[in-house]
Amino acid sequence: MRKPKNTQRGTVNRRFERMKKTNSIEFDRHLFRRVFHTFAASFLIYYSLPNELWINTLKFYIPIVIVIFALIIEYLRIKGWIKASHFFGLRTYEEKRPAGYLYFGVATLILLLFFPQQIAIPCILCACFSDPIIGEIRHHLGIKEAYVIGFIICMFFFGLTWFRADIWILVLVSILGGSGALVGEVKKFWFIDDDFMIQILPAILILILWQGLQVTGIDILPAKIILPA
Repeated sequence: MRKPKNTQRGTVNRRFERMKKTNSIEFDRHLFRRVFHTFAASFLIYYSLPNELWINTLKFYIPIVIVIFALIIEYLRIKGWIKASHFFGLRTYEEKRPAGYLYFGVATLILLLFFPQQIAIPCILCACFSDPIIGEIRHHLGIKEAYVIGFIICMFFFGLTWFRADIWILVLVSILGGSGALVGEVKKFWFIDDDFMIQILPAILILILWQGLQVTGIDILPAKIILPA
């Protein structure tokens, strides 16, 4: 016996509505991750805080406390003691491993505490802007176009931070930093997120360059671009 057409139509409509809701949620998650990335650029206010003893103490310990808190939350989530549904924007592959925001926070913490701002700032900006831009361009134009444009943007951030350096240093650091950031974004590891690699890899490369040239008596590090208020 055939089902009435109205019943069939109702079933199709319900499926369509479910699909619309699912697509809407996925879009919201996608947008949330993009906004999170760009918002993280506000962390650079760290360098403009007054250079006083008690503030410097807080500048050292508060970021550590925040990351430790995030580590505990992630441990509880992975163990199942906190439901993954409470973490909006979580990717499927992050359900059984630390989420990208934790990798992002750990990398930023390392840069803020242990690297000079001339190295840290462009690395953080690459993670904040280049990563989501590469993702969007890859989706709309293609992989090759995304990587070329992403490399140019990463070079721009390093050039912007090192603009006071000699031209040969500016060009060298921009190419090296942009290459490191791009490799950090492109190369995927299950256990290390690209939010970590896109910041730390170029930082290490430039650190090696800086320290290596210092041995020869050449200090390539330019003046700071953000000073305490």
